[in-house]
Amino acid sequence: MATQQEIAAWFQERAGVHCGYSEWFEITQREVDSFADLTRDWQGIHVDPVRAAAGPFGAPVAHGFLVLSLITYLTDSLLDLDWSESGLNHRLDRVRFRAPAVVGGRVRAGVTLLGARMRPRDYLELVLAVRVEAEDRGAVCTAEQTRLYRTRADASLPRFPALGTGSSRPDARV
Repeated sequence: MATQQEIAAWFQERAGVHCGYSEWFEITQREVDSFADLTRDWQGIHVDPVRAAAGPFGAPVAHGFLVLSLITYLTDSLLDLDWSESGLNHRLDRVRFRAPAVVGGRVRAGVTLLGARMRPRDYLELVLAVRVEAEDRGAVCTAEQTRLYRTRADASLPRFPALGTGSSRPDARV
Protein backbone atom coordinates (compact mmCIF):
# COMPACT_ATOMS: atom_id res chain seq x y z
CA MET A 1 0.00 0.00 0.00
CA ALA A 2 1.08 3.55 -0.66
CA THR A 3 0.53 6.63 1.45
CA GLN A 4 -0.88 9.85 0.06
CA GLN A 5 2.56 11.46 0.50
CA GLU A 6 4.16 8.67 -1.54
CA ILE A 7 1.55 9.11 -4.28
CA ALA A 8 2.13 12.88 -4.24
CA ALA A 9 5.89 12.31 -4.56
CA TRP A 10 5.27 9.85 -7.41
CA PHE A 11 3.34 12.53 -9.33
CA GLN A 12 5.85 15.29 -8.42
CA GLU A 13 8.64 13.20 -9.97
CA ARG A 14 6.66 13.17 -13.22
CA ALA A 15 5.91 16.90 -13.43
CA GLY A 16 6.33 18.05 -17.02
CA VAL A 17 5.59 14.62 -18.48
CA HIS A 18 3.11 14.34 -21.33
CA CYS A 19 0.52 11.67 -20.48
CA GLY A 20 -0.80 11.03 -23.99
CA TYR A 21 -4.07 11.59 -25.81
CA SER A 22 -7.60 10.43 -25.16
CA GLU A 23 -9.76 8.57 -27.63
CA TRP A 24 -11.59 10.71 -30.17
CA PHE A 25 -15.06 11.93 -29.15
CA GLU A 26 -17.67 12.96 -31.74
CA ILE A 27 -19.57 16.21 -31.15
CA THR A 28 -23.19 15.53 -32.16
CA GLN A 29 -26.03 17.95 -32.78
CA ARG A 30 -28.06 16.11 -30.15
CA GLU A 31 -25.41 16.84 -27.49
CA VAL A 32 -25.14 20.47 -28.57
CA ASP A 33 -28.94 20.85 -28.42
CA SER A 34 -29.07 19.22 -24.96
CA PHE A 35 -26.30 21.52 -23.72
CA ALA A 36 -28.18 24.52 -25.14
CA ASP A 37 -31.31 23.48 -23.27
CA LEU A 38 -29.39 23.03 -20.00
CA THR A 39 -27.57 26.36 -20.26
CA ARG A 40 -30.35 28.33 -22.01
CA ASP A 41 -27.89 29.28 -24.77
CA TRP A 42 -29.86 28.74 -27.98
CA GLN A 43 -27.77 30.83 -30.37
CA GLY A 44 -28.34 29.80 -33.96
CA ILE A 45 -24.65 29.12 -34.50
CA HIS A 46 -25.12 26.14 -32.16
CA VAL A 47 -28.68 24.91 -32.65
CA ASP A 48 -29.84 26.00 -36.12
CA PRO A 49 -27.97 23.96 -38.77
CA VAL A 50 -29.42 25.96 -41.69
CA ARG A 51 -28.54 29.34 -40.22
CA ALA A 52 -25.15 28.08 -39.00
CA ALA A 53 -24.31 26.74 -42.47
CA ALA A 54 -24.48 30.32 -43.74
CA GLY A 55 -22.28 31.54 -40.88
CA PRO A 56 -18.51 31.88 -40.55
CA PHE A 57 -17.86 28.18 -39.83
CA GLY A 58 -20.16 26.65 -42.45
CA ALA A 59 -21.83 24.38 -39.90
CA PRO A 60 -23.12 24.44 -36.33
CA VAL A 61 -20.42 24.54 -33.66
CA ALA A 62 -20.35 23.30 -30.08
CA HIS A 63 -20.56 25.80 -27.27
CA GLY A 64 -17.12 26.59 -25.91
CA PHE A 65 -18.34 25.64 -22.45
CA LEU A 66 -19.53 22.27 -23.78
CA VAL A 67 -16.00 21.57 -25.00
CA LEU A 68 -14.62 22.80 -21.67
CA SER A 69 -17.01 20.54 -19.75
CA LEU A 70 -15.66 17.49 -21.63
CA ILE A 71 -12.15 17.92 -20.23
CA THR A 72 -12.56 15.64 -17.22
CA TYR A 73 -14.28 12.95 -19.28
CA LEU A 74 -11.62 13.07 -21.99
CA THR A 75 -8.63 13.13 -19.67
CA ASP A 76 -9.57 10.57 -17.02
CA SER A 77 -8.41 7.71 -19.25
CA LEU A 78 -4.92 9.21 -19.30
CA LEU A 79 -4.37 9.13 -15.55
CA ASP A 80 -4.27 6.07 -13.34
CA LEU A 81 -6.77 7.05 -10.65
CA ASP A 82 -7.21 3.61 -9.06
CA TRP A 83 -5.52 4.96 -5.91
CA SER A 84 -8.20 7.66 -5.57
CA GLU A 85 -11.26 7.42 -3.35
CA SER A 86 -12.83 10.58 -4.78
CA GLY A 87 -11.91 13.56 -6.90
CA LEU A 88 -13.07 17.15 -7.28
CA ASN A 89 -12.64 19.62 -10.09
CA HIS A 90 -11.10 22.51 -8.15
CA ARG A 91 -10.28 25.20 -10.69
CA LEU A 92 -9.59 26.09 -14.30
CA ASP A 93 -6.97 28.63 -15.25
CA ARG A 94 -5.65 30.05 -18.52
CA VAL A 95 -8.72 28.88 -20.42
CA ARG A 96 -8.56 29.79 -24.10
CA PHE A 97 -11.05 28.94 -26.83
CA ARG A 98 -8.78 28.75 -29.84
CA ALA A 99 -11.06 27.49 -32.63
CA PRO A 100 -14.59 26.13 -33.02
CA ALA A 101 -15.48 22.46 -32.56
CA VAL A 102 -17.77 21.77 -35.50
CA VAL A 103 -20.79 19.52 -34.99
CA GLY A 104 -20.07 16.14 -36.56
CA GLY A 105 -16.35 16.58 -35.94
CA ARG A 106 -14.27 14.77 -33.37
CA VAL A 107 -12.19 16.09 -30.47
CA ARG A 108 -9.66 14.54 -28.13
CA ALA A 109 -7.59 15.80 -25.22
CA GLY A 110 -3.88 15.73 -24.56
CA VAL A 111 -2.53 16.13 -21.03
CA THR A 112 0.74 17.19 -19.49
CA LEU A 113 1.14 16.83 -15.72
CA LEU A 114 2.28 20.21 -14.42
CA GLY A 115 2.56 19.40 -10.74
CA ALA A 116 1.26 17.78 -7.59
CA ARG A 117 1.21 18.77 -3.94
CA MET A 118 -0.50 18.02 -0.68
CA ARG A 119 -3.36 20.32 0.29
CA PRO A 120 -5.28 20.90 3.52
CA ARG A 121 -7.92 18.38 4.61
CA ASP A 122 -5.94 15.45 3.18
CA TYR A 123 -6.33 16.34 -0.48
CA LEU A 124 -3.76 15.66 -3.16
CA GLU A 125 -3.75 18.40 -5.81
CA LEU A 126 -2.90 17.58 -9.42
CA VAL A 127 -2.42 20.37 -11.97
CA LEU A 128 -2.79 19.44 -15.62
CA ALA A 129 -2.19 21.32 -18.86
CA VAL A 130 -4.98 20.23 -21.17
CA ARG A 131 -5.24 20.74 -24.91
CA VAL A 132 -8.52 19.77 -26.57
CA GLU A 133 -8.00 19.45 -30.30
CA ALA A 134 -10.27 18.84 -33.24
CA GLU A 135 -9.34 16.18 -35.75
CA ASP A 136 -9.03 18.66 -38.61
CA ARG A 137 -8.55 22.03 -36.87
CA GLY A 138 -5.85 21.70 -34.22
CA ALA A 139 -6.42 23.15 -30.76
CA VAL A 140 -9.98 24.21 -29.98
CA CYS A 141 -9.49 24.78 -26.24
CA THR A 142 -6.54 24.89 -23.85
CA ALA A 143 -6.65 25.15 -20.07
CA GLU A 144 -4.87 24.38 -16.85
CA GLN A 145 -7.08 22.17 -14.72
CA THR A 146 -6.56 21.68 -10.99
CA ARG A 147 -8.09 18.61 -9.38
CA LEU A 148 -8.23 17.53 -5.74
CA TYR A 149 -8.19 13.85 -4.77
CA ARG A 150 -8.60 11.80 -1.64
CA THR A 151 -6.58 8.60 -1.40
CA ARG A 152 -8.11 5.18 -0.82
CA ALA A 153 -6.98 3.33 2.31
CA ASP A 154 -5.72 0.43 0.16
CA ALA A 155 -4.08 2.63 -2.50
CA SER A 156 -1.13 1.53 -4.61
CA LEU A 157 1.23 3.78 -6.50
CA PRO A 158 -0.16 4.82 -9.89
CA ARG A 159 0.99 3.17 -13.10
CA PHE A 160 2.51 5.24 -15.87
CA PRO A 161 1.70 5.67 -18.54
CA ALA A 162 -1.93 4.93 -17.83
CA LEU A 163 -3.04 5.41 -21.39
CA GLY A 164 -5.92 2.97 -21.35
CA THR A 165 -7.23 3.08 -24.89
CA GLY A 166 -5.81 6.52 -25.60
CA SER A 167 -2.76 7.16 -27.74
CA SER A 168 0.52 8.93 -27.18
CA ARG A 169 2.11 11.29 -29.66
CA PRO A 170 5.32 12.63 -28.10
CA ASP A 171 5.92 15.25 -30.77
CA ALA A 172 2.77 17.23 -29.92
CA ARG A 173 2.71 19.91 -27.24
CA VAL A 174 -0.15 20.57 -24.85
